[in-house]
Amino acid sequence: MIEGALARGLTYFAITDHCDKDCQVLPGFEYIRQIDLPRRFEEIARLRDEYRGRIDVAVGIEYGWLAAADPLYAEINARYETDIVINSVHLVSGEDCYLPQFFFSRTQRRAYTEYLQDVSASLDAPYDYDVVGHIGYVIRKAPYEDKILHYGDYSDLLDEILRKLISKGKALELNSHAEGTGLDFLPERATLRRYRELGGELVTFGSDAHAPINIARNYNIVCDALKDIGFRYLFKYKAHSPIPIKL
Repeated sequence: MIEGALARGLTYFAITDHCDKDCQVLPGFEYIRQIDLPRRFEEIARLRDEYRGRIDVAVGIEYGWLAAADPLYAEINARYETDIVINSVHLVSGEDCYLPQFFFSRTQRRAYTEYLQDVSASLDAPYDYDVVGHIGYVIRKAPYEDKILHYGDYSDLLDEILRKLISKGKALELNSHAEGTGLDFLPERATLRRYRELGGELVTFGSDAHAPINIARNYNIVCDALKDIGFRYLFKYKAHSPIPIKL
């Protein structure tokens, strides 16, 4: 992954592997393999030092939010030093919204409403985090002809989320893993525009790559959208401090 980032000319690369304690505390998700945290942090520290001077490797992690897992994430934060923590919602009302069965017993309105309610709740997590990941994740495998989570259809819930983000000083991730959604990135542009209207400034870019070939996908598209809407900076994180990058 680091070599892939170098090949694309990156000077900063945050590695934010999934930490799925939400699946550990909820029955029925035992098949989700838990990351070996001691080995993972030891390895990433070694690689950061090995590549120092060639690329700035940031130590990150992505927590899959669930209220019952809050103490586990707080413990991880206390044990390991990181540069950036992403807080994301993958399980909605105790179900994996990436799986088809999540949508079987729900209307589109109900599915998206429950998702946004959980995103709003996740912002009140008692542990420290820096970024809220991929708002709109629920649409990735949604079975609808128009699967986009349109701002205009859920403005009250999205405004609640965006205002919380701003008041808590958390960053909004622009996530370019959006294949099959009809979008270039999550969240959709109207939501991003509303974030700016409300005074939001902290935005990060995440390719959610999972494989070297996907690193920095749609980066230029995201930057152009930000500039069109009136943003001046993207932000990267070091030691949990946002560092502006002029667009």
